[in-house]
Amino acid sequence: MTKIARRDALKMALAAPMVLAAGRLASAQTKWPTRPVQIITGFGPGGGGDIATRVVYQSVSEILKQPMVIENRTGGNSLVAAQAVLGLPRDGYAFLMNGLQQLVTPLLMKDVPINFKGDFQPVTQMVKYPETISVAKDSQWKTFQDLMAYAKANPGRIRYGTSGIGGVPHIVAEAIQLYGGVKFVNISYRVAPEIARDVVGGQLDLAVLNVSTLTPMIQADKVRLLAVGNDTRLPQFPDVPTLAELGLPKANHADWGGIFAPTGTPADIIQQMQQAVAKAAQMPEARDKLAAQGTLTVGSSTADFVAFLDVWRSTVEEVVREAKITL
Repeated sequence: MTKIARRDALKMALAAPMVLAAGRLASAQTKWPTRPVQIITGFGPGGGGDIATRVVYQSVSEILKQPMVIENRTGGNSLVAAQAVLGLPRDGYAFLMNGLQQLVTPLLMKDVPINFKGDFQPVTQMVKYPETISVAKDSQWKTFQDLMAYAKANPGRIRYGTSGIGGVPHIVAEAIQLYGGVKFVNISYRVAPEIARDVVGGQLDLAVLNVSTLTPMIQADKVRLLAVGNDTRLPQFPDVPTLAELGLPKANHADWGGIFAPTGTPADIIQQMQQAVAKAAQMPEARDKLAAQGTLTVGSSTADFVAFLDVWRSTVEEVVREAKITL
């Protein structure tokens, strides 16, 4: 054997244990999950975000062969839920399901004790909830243009409700005012379904609500949809234009919910969770059940979710700043 051959053989012999060790490590990392996984959400029980999480993660549980434990921790614009996740080991057994609060809470609250952007890693956009601009069926406004013409002629006369400062419905309503040159009056509510009830009852003039929240009133034919916030028109409402079509692209947003992992969670576990949610999003058990309620499953790649969040962050910062939104 030549010197070169002996040297190459020695290198291979020395490298072999390292390759085997790396293989054992990779194998060990992929043995996940071996016990129940917690999904903590800041959304209250029975709401659209809670229902979507439970439906999708029932399918995720079937895919990963382990229970997915959904826990509601409401309060503080999702801060309570986020802190609960950060208080647990970062071993892939605790994730946060959150929405726009992930971006807007640091803008609205002073002295936030955590860094939402630094302390969490995006995993996947799980669902989206198209927004609706709606009025009572007997409203004087038959089109969105009618509504805006009245609003411009009567500033501060149109009343709408919000169940959360800085939520997507509130941001959309503020964007309509900001970029449409009108002024509405915002009335605060405890929960979103009360807003739909009061629009139908006449206590409010206008509702900015996602389709899932408004579905009972739509099915009862008690409301008229004037516009939707979504990238396309909705198949079930083909005659209702998007806000972008109506000249308000910066207000044309759907609500959304996504999965976040605490920073430090192993990268391969994040990848496995993303893949499981993406697969669950296409399973009829989750997709069709949520679609019937006006919620669309997404299951985006992590890279697409990061890009989505970057766009949203810029949008929210501009609206919060220009509309002077505060808690």
